[in-house]
Amino acid sequence: MANVELNVMQIVRLNFSVRPLRDVVLPPMTSKVVKYLILSEKVLPFVKDLVESKRKQKPLFISNLGLNGKRLYSTEEMIRRGDVIKVKAFTKMSASVSFPMMGEIMNMGGGRVSTPYGDFEILLESINVFNGFNSDVEGKNLKVRIVTPALLSSKIYLPPFLERYRKAKVGLSLIPSPGLLVASAYRTYLGLLGSTENEEEDLKSFKLTVLVNGLSKVVDFELKPVTVIIGEDDKGRLRKSRGVEGWIMFDVTGKLKRAVAKYLSVASYLGVGKSRGIGLGEIKLDLVDRSKVEQEGSN
Repeated sequence: MANVELNVMQIVRLNFSVRPLRDVVLPPMTSKVVKYLILSEKVLPFVKDLVESKRKQKPLFISNLGLNGKRLYSTEEMIRRGDVIKVKAFTKMSASVSFPMMGEIMNMGGGRVSTPYGDFEILLESINVFNGFNSDVEGKNLKVRIVTPALLSSKIYLPPFLERYRKAKVGLSLIPSPGLLVASAYRTYLGLLGSTENEEEDLKSFKLTVLVNGLSKVVDFELKPVTVIIGEDDKGRLRKSRGVEGWIMFDVTGKLKRAVAKYLSVASYLGVGKSRGIGLGEIKLDLVDRSKVEQEGSN
């Protein structure tokens, strides 16, 4: 990326309030409002190069707009009912953008802005900075909340020596194991470091998947498949993708647990799986006291 210096040791998440200045109908992926503002250099102009970059696993997450604690995006079920995403004028929504620390971070932009989706007021509310994972994982379960549908490729399960099978057309995993979830977070972590395109990293991802699946215990989960509407193709047909949302809580044996928590912590800023740049694969990581879980289970 030209003229942009990244600090891969730090990730920032900028949290914005977004208010429409009149009643609006939002696009199926409401993240497109924020993405448009970045590409038109009205908000975070220094992130434009990163948004336009063609590199795989780029360290960028643009959230969908949020309202009342939920992200706004269209599903196949909504389209079937004829529902669209309508928001009243001056309703306060939220949005976030995460990326590696950049030297131009104070050049925020914002205020009152115009988009093809309507006019909005966008203001910076807060900044979170990730400097590394320092929490104590002893006696804790890992609870991963998948906030927006995650598009997780089951091809991560394939070892590098079966490379020829990676060209096969397969669907996305709708029942993610802890290993698949963690390996997907690891790929996000590698994208932050700029090293995803080599056989050695593919082998590490495969080994991590196997190790986590073999050394983890699923404590509880609540997952469901969701078909989301990405947008339209050039012929006006709906573009869909089917992912998984909900939560899963698990424990990992031994020293591996800390590395797992680190990768998931990075992914809690940058997401997991495909289409993170339009707000899919948003996750949150909670460390849950194991004794509390066991006590609740015995009641």
